[in-house]
Amino acid sequence: MTSSALERAVADGDVDAIVRAVSGPTDETLRPGEVALLERAAALVAPTGGPLPTSIAWRLGYALHQAGSFADALDVYDRVDADEARDNPVDTAFLLSSRASSLWATGDAAASRAAADAALAAAQASGDDAAVAAAWVSQALVCVLEGDLDANLVAYRKGLAAAERAGDVLTQARIHNNLGSRCNSEGRYTDALPYLDRAIALAESVSAPAPVRALSLVTRGDALLGLGRIEECLAELHLARDLTRTSESPLLGLALVAIGDANRLCGNATQAAIAYREALVIAERTGNAQVAVPALSGLARALVVDDVDEAHGLVKRALDQPSAIGQVDPLLAAGWVCLATGDRDAAGDFSRLAVREAGRRHDARGLAEALELQSLLVTGPRALDLVDEAGTLWRSTANAVGIATNQTLRARAGNDTVQEQAARRRLRALGVRDDATRIAGPLQALGTADRARVSIRTLGAFAVLCEGEPVPASAWQSRKSRDALKILAGKRGRPLTRDALADHLWPDSDGSGNRLSVVLSTLRSVLDPRKEHPSDHFLVADRESVRLDNDHVEIDAVVFTQTATSALRALRSGERGRPGELGVVEELERAAAMYTGHYLEDDPYSDFTVEVRDELLTLSLEVKRELALALIARGEKQRAIPWLVGLIADDPYDEPSHHHLITTLHEARRHGEARRAYRAYAQRMKEIGTPADPVEQLLPSARTTP
Repeated sequence: MTSSALERAVADGDVDAIVRAVSGPTDETLRPGEVALLERAAALVAPTGGPLPTSIAWRLGYALHQAGSFADALDVYDRVDADEARDNPVDTAFLLSSRASSLWATGDAAASRAAADAALAAAQASGDDAAVAAAWVSQALVCVLEGDLDANLVAYRKGLAAAERAGDVLTQARIHNNLGSRCNSEGRYTDALPYLDRAIALAESVSAPAPVRALSLVTRGDALLGLGRIEECLAELHLARDLTRTSESPLLGLALVAIGDANRLCGNATQAAIAYREALVIAERTGNAQVAVPALSGLARALVVDDVDEAHGLVKRALDQPSAIGQVDPLLAAGWVCLATGDRDAAGDFSRLAVREAGRRHDARGLAEALELQSLLVTGPRALDLVDEAGTLWRSTANAVGIATNQTLRARAGNDTVQEQAARRRLRALGVRDDATRIAGPLQALGTADRARVSIRTLGAFAVLCEGEPVPASAWQSRKSRDALKILAGKRGRPLTRDALADHLWPDSDGSGNRLSVVLSTLRSVLDPRKEHPSDHFLVADRESVRLDNDHVEIDAVVFTQTATSALRALRSGERGRPGELGVVEELERAAAMYTGHYLEDDPYSDFTVEVRDELLTLSLEVKRELALALIARGEKQRAIPWLVGLIADDPYDEPSHHHLITTLHEARRHGEARRAYRAYAQRMKEIGTPADPVEQLLPSARTTP
């Protein structure tokens, strides 16, 4: 059967032809989707909404499941004609397997188990290997829901053998993806990559639909994130997001959660929150607890500095959700949020629950993080013991970011400033931005080594901190006060005339002098609420102009510009630094870590932001480009690759960066990734009507063409 045969039968309104079209061997081209076509077929076969043939019901239900409509899928399964089903054991087995998967997605363990057992019995009785493979996949999913990971592995192995006998390529790809996902959940990220590369290759071999390819990209992104390859991770996830957004697949929710996780880990609090919020909208629309729980948990951690009340509410919602993926994420989120808000007793309770849950699920990452949370709640030798135990777990997973974060914790516990600075440099080298201190977790708990009295954050979401604490919304009195500070921060210490500032705040309005004086008075109260300093200590104003005093106000855009400019100057002058100082590459990494988001991302269209945003983005790209080239020149190709990936993510049509990435991947013997990178480069050049350089020119030593 082919989808074209079904299309013809539906177009002709021929009920008998429709039933014939979906009978017989399983058609892989229909299994991942075709909802609209199958709905039209069902309406013709059962125009009154009555019983459906099993062959149509399971395919339509599976398609609805893939579209995220789990309740609708379950309704369709219930419309099967029981007498007809008994005469079609293969279709019945597929229907029961699909039903088990939909129940699994809603977190209904008991009903999912019953359907999976019935599916396996029906499939084995039918003798159809494709049906047996599908039934074993449903068994494996239920085992995860029940926490039986040994039985889960056995089920996948049996399902893979059956899928290979049946020549069912899509089920093989699905199982390889799920085996990679299992490795990820246990912290075995290196072990996951071969499974996921195989899943992607299988999907590409049959030109699989977008959702099938996207699933493996999301899982591969998770593995790369676990290994600390953040920019590479985000590149995979953004591709998965684009594939799923185009196809309106529910996998978009999973891709967005993963994007949120990656941004949360590398310190992009604003971007993490945006991704989590979008994922939540999808989860609430589809009833998908597997998306809702990590999205709620991650969003709570990303918002802890900006909105404590919302963070606590999100944690409660996450803990109240049933989930096949367990409670490790919400328990950790609850613990870190409680620690960040001063409730140490509750943080301790949640950390102990997280230790037990992570241990039960063989979740090395979750267990390591729970132990680190506990280490921050005790003192003395016990704290170091917990940090060291967590460090052993991070090393067993090869989680580079986890290892460097653990080293930062250990240095702080031992009051070793030199080692802490070294650990923070390693984090920057991995792409962890300085804004990680805004996200509930170990780095937020540690804070920064040096804290300015007043700090203004403009890279990413706008925020003002006094002695490390965010200024509450109630302190501003009016939006004009916030806008005025944004405008002055954009001048980065340079004076702005009072008239120009007033024109920005009240365009086309005369006589704004008194209103401006009120705004400036409010700003002084915000920056110095206890009036401990002279009136011009933070904000300098005379009869002609206004400016922020950079000696007393730290503006992240200023610090980034100074650090980046200094590092680029040192690179071009050939300076290597004096003994004890950072090298040029390390200074470039430090500058890159300071660029925590585009300038005033939460106010992108204001006329006073555009010029500054473009200037800072250009400088950031220059830092990344020079850093990547410097690492390549030093022979550190593996370290250069993430920065090249990041450059292409910021500018997909940057042809020189595409060239460098392809050749560097090839020289690093990552040939499969080099082939994919070349295909992506060729596609981007095609989009702008520019011929791509032939692969032989880029890789003269390559024997095969990517």
